[in-house]
Amino acid sequence: MTEAFAFEIKKPEDFPHWEFDHIDLEYDTVTRAVWMNYKVSSPPFYAMQTLADMASVRDSLRHMYELDGFACFPVRYFVMSSNKKSVFSLGGDLVTFTSSIRSGRRDRLIAYAHACIDLIYSLVCGLYLPIVSLAAVRGQCLGGGFEAALASDFILAEESAKLGVPEASFNAFPGMGAVSLLTRRLGVAQAERIIGAGAIHPASEMLELGAIDLTTPDGSLRAAADAWMLEGGDERWLRRRALSEARRSCFPVTRDELIEITDLWADCSTALSDQDLRHMERLAAAQKRMTSSGGTAEDGRSR
Repeated sequence: MTEAFAFEIKKPEDFPHWEFDHIDLEYDTVTRAVWMNYKVSSPPFYAMQTLADMASVRDSLRHMYELDGFACFPVRYFVMSSNKKSVFSLGGDLVTFTSSIRSGRRDRLIAYAHACIDLIYSLVCGLYLPIVSLAAVRGQCLGGGFEAALASDFILAEESAKLGVPEASFNAFPGMGAVSLLTRRLGVAQAERIIGAGAIHPASEMLELGAIDLTTPDGSLRAAADAWMLEGGDERWLRRRALSEARRSCFPVTRDELIEITDLWADCSTALSDQDLRHMERLAAAQKRMTSSGGTAEDGRSR
């Protein structure tokens, strides 16, 4: 890890009262679920501090498990969500992208991208824990935000949610997992259509395609997630966990594969034209407006 990605492993005895700059953590005793919610005050994209907080959550839970902390706080589900009303995540930090490209700092792009892959791969692996992971999505879930959701075992989205990988709009492609994860969910042809079109899709369309697993009416995300986790009791949880492990065995995603693709993404990004970069900079400005407004703007298409 680079110094910029340094993070703290929290003390198991302080769980669930761990505090983070960009993340609200919650433990639900009924569903035996850990909720990792992006804070209302956090940027609507993956700033480096957000990535560091996510890594801290992951490694702190792993440390807690190794010390048998799950005996006191049994964890069956890990839920990734957002406390923002209209945004799950817009994906990558476009200011970092554009400034790195214009200054010829491919190394900076690579450092950021590899930090993202570190987290994506651990999500693909279920955080290396005996759990089931769920992405609970409301609002805009774009670019790297959608990639993070795809890395979860299951995806639940509110009906008004918008999901997609719009990188094609500036002649790039999603480099932090979507190529591998969409291909495994949908097959090569459908994944290439989604990535190549760069369109933003309503949750109902993504459900029909098979890119997400469940939808729920607006305003019911938490209740729907809780009901889904409680449905079927012990037997259903065991089946979901077994299914998730079976998927990992049958359709493995390796760290080397993800790294190779993200390095290709960096090469593609550094070759973008000035026109494409100006378009990306307009999107970066939209990210900044959403940051200052608490994530309520609608024009926030991202990486």
